[in-house]
Amino acid sequence: MKKPIGIVIAMESELNPYISSARVKTVVKCGKKFFLTKMGKKKVVIVYSGIGKVNAAHACTLLCREFMPEFIISTGLSGGLGRSKVLETVLATATCQHDSDTTALGDPIGLISTINKIYFPTDEKLTKLFRRQTGAKQGVFACGDQFIASKERAQTIVDNFDAIACDMESGAIGQTAYLFSVPYVAIRIISDGANEGAAMSFSELTEKASVLLFKAVSGVIKKL
Repeated sequence: MKKPIGIVIAMESELNPYISSARVKTVVKCGKKFFLTKMGKKKVVIVYSGIGKVNAAHACTLLCREFMPEFIISTGLSGGLGRSKVLETVLATATCQHDSDTTALGDPIGLISTINKIYFPTDEKLTKLFRRQTGAKQGVFACGDQFIASKERAQTIVDNFDAIACDMESGAIGQTAYLFSVPYVAIRIISDGANEGAAMSFSELTEKASVLLFKAVSGVIKKL
């Protein structure tokens, strides 16, 4: 039996374009909703994770254990950190967790204890494929349980990780995919500048950005 493609999505607005006009079967496992559908010739399992690292890791763990995906796509909206423009599509070369901080113990910022890694590289072959199809800008995604709405905080994340975008799930998904040895790719769209105007920009552009990102992701999957 062919393995499905797994997609992890945090917000209802990001999810709606995937399920509004498609035939889907809904399954609930351990508090998370999974939507089984097809895109082109590919079977797809979409999990609605909810916002934040714990939600994302829990959902991604269930996805890996229950559905054994061929690969995982982390997708959604991101802050641009002053390095990526609003409504620009971005693609991760690696993800990290900017709020992991044991520097008081002598560790480098972002180190994930017990795994001893800061960055979780995306699958090189998949990333190249998505880059060819979308033309997305590439770089590091920095993840944390914070909605970044401060130019100062955004600059600190850039300084520490050389990131081009920030979000609240991708690093946790990268870590979980690494632990399960499942290839993953992270593709997102910039909804705000991660600065003082971020909340307003995010609210105004959520629906438009979600539709644009859905078209990019589904377009790649349908060509596989």
